[in-house]
Amino acid sequence: MSYLVFARKYRPRTFLEILGQGPIVTTLTNAIRQHRIAHAYLFSGPRGTGKTSTARIFAKGLNCVEGPTPTPCLKCDRCQGITEGRSLDVLEIDGASNRGIDQIRALREHSRFTPAAGPFKVYIIDEVHQITAEGFNALLKTLEEPPAHVLFILATTAPHKVPGTILSRCQRYDFKRLPLSEIAAKIKSIAEEEKLKITEEAVVGIARAAAGSLRDAESILDQVAAFSGGKIRAEDVQTLLGTIDEEIFTEAVAAIQAREPVRLLKLVADAVNDGTDLTQWCLSFLGFLRNLLLIKVGADRLGLEELTPESIQKLSKLAEGLTIEQLTGFGQVLTSAIEMMRRVGEPRIPLEMALVRLSRGETVAAVAELLDRLEELDQRLQRGVPDAEAAGRVVPAEPQPQPQPQPKPESRPAAASQPASSRSSSASVTLEQVAAAWPNLLEELHRQKASTAAYLNEAGPVSVDGADPARLVVGFPKEFKFHQEALDRPAIRQVIDSTLSALLGCPVRCAFEIVDQLPARAQAAAAEQQGPPSPGKPNPASVLLNSVVDLFEGRVLPGEG
Repeated sequence: MSYLVFARKYRPRTFLEILGQGPIVTTLTNAIRQHRIAHAYLFSGPRGTGKTSTARIFAKGLNCVEGPTPTPCLKCDRCQGITEGRSLDVLEIDGASNRGIDQIRALREHSRFTPAAGPFKVYIIDEVHQITAEGFNALLKTLEEPPAHVLFILATTAPHKVPGTILSRCQRYDFKRLPLSEIAAKIKSIAEEEKLKITEEAVVGIARAAAGSLRDAESILDQVAAFSGGKIRAEDVQTLLGTIDEEIFTEAVAAIQAREPVRLLKLVADAVNDGTDLTQWCLSFLGFLRNLLLIKVGADRLGLEELTPESIQKLSKLAEGLTIEQLTGFGQVLTSAIEMMRRVGEPRIPLEMALVRLSRGETVAAVAELLDRLEELDQRLQRGVPDAEAAGRVVPAEPQPQPQPQPKPESRPAAASQPASSRSSSASVTLEQVAAAWPNLLEELHRQKASTAAYLNEAGPVSVDGADPARLVVGFPKEFKFHQEALDRPAIRQVIDSTLSALLGCPVRCAFEIVDQLPARAQAAAAEQQGPPSPGKPNPASVLLNSVVDLFEGRVLPGEG
């Protein structure tokens, strides 16, 4: 006798054996008991969830010698004929190979004949969405008003492809994916029946790989049983299906936290040597990070039903060292990598680049966050830029900052032209000397970074104390608070301090503060700098554009006009 695979051997024969579809089973059994049989049904849902099996059981209940009954006897010739596929009253039709108008016309003509044995002639059309538009039109009238003895059961995995005119004439039942617990219980039952030894981890691995399809789980179990020789372990499932051990992703997360890109690249190399599909590897890693994120936000009971308590405990410990922002950033980088891997010929390169980025702490900022920051920047600068229309003009792209040579002594103000050796004490720096060097400071900063010079152009020197190094208070009016905050950052402050110290010949440290009113000398210097723009002076109207360029770390391309 030929071997019968598990998916056929353990196929449901009664409504009680159908798993995971309780509401559908209840409705159909009640319909049979109450003799409320519709003329057309549509069974939709993912593969391996019991659509065709339910249709066969429904047909047995209608045509059984003891029926119509929700519990067919399975012993009469009618029930056995339906089970074996030789019944003349229950016809299973493949919608993919009988999709044309001619086949549908033949079916329509055939439906006029009375049943050979039972009270009903049942047509089960599988993958009905494959029928052509002309075929659906030919079926429409018969489906709406079939003979009293005819019943149509349409099954599909893509109900959205079925025309609305067909859907409106059917009772629709949506089959759901089976939960992992029910699939695991069925696998254990089959393993016990077949005298197979299987570990709990292997059961969970098979159930998870089936992704809600009982038929897929039975097929995987059948395949693994042949591979392992009757003793099934989790390693056998991983080897046969090419699934990836979660310990690899745990090590990957640890390498990211430790900023060790070489460890990450070694994991990719090992996957390549093992013949693992890198796109699937990246998708599995993304799913692993998703589990960590669910645990981090406290939603482990909502989305981790397929994991064992031991796995959840390990993930919880790993998630303690990560933040929600880090996990979402990791996910965004990997998502971009997956999209790139599907477009390029060598998927290893985008994956390695993404992992190196993660090991350096580089993640993708949320677009919404960037837009919010840009909008806030725009609102603040609109209050400080005198000519808002000029801010939209194209400004030539700024070159990258280059080390600037020290200014020649002749270009410095007279008060600052002394050599540094003669300026032994910073107490000799006066506010007049700073004011005299201020135009040269703005010009020098403009060569390095135009936006910094534009921000500082709205301020002026207020006071100098005698500390060592000298402390220069740079004042901003109240309406330029954003400018003050933009410059009051360590990196920007260091550039300004070093440039001004080089001009004055002695160390100076700047402090940026908001003042009620600038001194008269500072106001005069600011008014002088806010004259018509020239190649040596920053145009305040370009502050917005330069700030946007800084925000996105980009550059402005020169255009026409």
